[in-house]
Amino acid sequence: MPSNRFHGWIIAAAATFVLLVRLGGPALWDDDEPKNAACSLAMLDTNDWVVPTFNGRLRVEKPPLVNWIQIGGFTLFGRNETGARIGSALLTVGTCLLTWQIGCLLLGPTAGLLGGLAMATCVWTAVGGRAATPDAPLLFFTTLAFFLFVRGIGCGISGHPNSLNGGVCSLPFSSAIGIGAALGAATLAKGPIGIGLPLLAFLLFAASRKQSSGAIGWPATIAGVRPLTITLAAAAVAVPWYVWVGLRTDGEWLRGFLFVHNVGRFAAAMEGHSGSLLYYPAVVAVGLFPWSIVLAAMLAHAALILRSPTADDRRGPLQLLLCWMLVWIGVFSCAGTKLPGYIWPVYPAFAIATGLFLADWADGRVDFGGHRFLERLPKLSLNSQADHGPDQTVGLVMRLAWSILAATGVAIAIGLPLASERLAAGDAWLGLIGLIPLAMAAVAWQSQSMGHRPRALAAVAVGACLLVSLMASVAAESFSRAQGSRALVEQLEQPASDCQWACLWNVPPSLVFYTGATIEKLETAADVADHLRQHADARVVIDGRQETLVAATIPFGYGVLARVPTLSRHEYLLLGRLPNHEAPLALAD
Repeated sequence: MPSNRFHGWIIAAAATFVLLVRLGGPALWDDDEPKNAACSLAMLDTNDWVVPTFNGRLRVEKPPLVNWIQIGGFTLFGRNETGARIGSALLTVGTCLLTWQIGCLLLGPTAGLLGGLAMATCVWTAVGGRAATPDAPLLFFTTLAFFLFVRGIGCGISGHPNSLNGGVCSLPFSSAIGIGAALGAATLAKGPIGIGLPLLAFLLFAASRKQSSGAIGWPATIAGVRPLTITLAAAAVAVPWYVWVGLRTDGEWLRGFLFVHNVGRFAAAMEGHSGSLLYYPAVVAVGLFPWSIVLAAMLAHAALILRSPTADDRRGPLQLLLCWMLVWIGVFSCAGTKLPGYIWPVYPAFAIATGLFLADWADGRVDFGGHRFLERLPKLSLNSQADHGPDQTVGLVMRLAWSILAATGVAIAIGLPLASERLAAGDAWLGLIGLIPLAMAAVAWQSQSMGHRPRALAAVAVGACLLVSLMASVAAESFSRAQGSRALVEQLEQPASDCQWACLWNVPPSLVFYTGATIEKLETAADVADHLRQHADARVVIDGRQETLVAATIPFGYGVLARVPTLSRHEYLLLGRLPNHEAPLALAD
């Protein structure tokens, strides 16, 4: 392993490569990215940083922290994709560094390094960290609060926790103030969950410590976390804006956000986003890839440590990580509306636990002899002196992980060319990206056979960095190049803002961002015809499936100016005045 003094630079370099390469290349993806970005531009143009609006109407879905961050991005980098996303990317780099620091405080430098790398180079970091959404600010500030809590209760960088294994959590007043301020910012990012879930996780951990020691009563246990101080500090940061926006909108924003987009989303599935109790475990397995190839082994290793009858300094830190996981996944598993990004704040805990497992494996400290299920695995001959003896089960588990990695490489090598045939003609070469996990698996397998376990982990880290960066930048840009609103606007011969825009039924948020205009929503085919007649520079965007509906009503001299595909296999059609009065819009076949 590299020297400890370089660990932070390694984490920062990996996260920067994953998050900043071609950050502005792919178009903004409907619906959240362009809606957030258009709302931020409206705030900037009107100089109103209090009331969020989208397409000329009040927007009640999100608090304004993401918009304030994007205003800074637009000011520095222009009104483009990079300006919209740079704040999220930089905050996510900060989250990866915080994850590294938490891992070091809890479990030592090697686990911290591997945990930080797992966080920096997993799939969902590349997706969420490059997205112009409130998820990255929420992740950063909840992870910052987690870090302040760990440091506050007395964990030393030496890897020998103090309060974590000592029974009682006693949080200093200054740490509680810092945690509260961070959670107040998280509340400005995404609402009450920004303070509710982290505070619940801290209290759950304190309760688990109380159960282990039994030395103090419940009032002292709760008081040790200082929930009142944390709440008041968070309120000092977040409440002024909530009061201000409530006064400015006569309570409409508060009613819409709290009752529709918080209570309503928890009580029932909205916009078709639902799932079973297995939804979020599956999300973690995909989002933590490629490090999730050892997810089951990591959980088994943690369970053995927690159930060990002997004293183990890793038990307290793992209990804290487990409490963080259980609260985020447990609460959102009970919610009616489910989306992958909801549980992104749990990834630092999974990454650190994964780092511990891999660090222990590299040091030969993993022993599955006490795990009944793993004991039943066949004791295959691995033709490797390094994996014989009591280490054979662990060796088999890791070879299974490398095999999963190789199989995923094959799937990518086949799947990306097939996807490009439909979405990005001529980019079948993207299948070469699948060679990266194949090479990772081959090097890791060989390194394990030769007894060079750190080399195997280095191969996974380097390969993960390349894989997720190319997928999130080059592949995503290829698929978005000729898709959706950006491609449609690029075909215009005049500035988009000079046109009178309208859409039939639904207004794509990306169209609002890329046109920079307020877009009228039309309800009928007759409204489409009227809009075209009334404005010489009218432009109407319809879904390709609506073509037959409006064809008979289009005035003479108007028709389809452009067609662009979308990722949903449909088309956007741009209607307007045809040059030289060509024939009217033809009926679809």
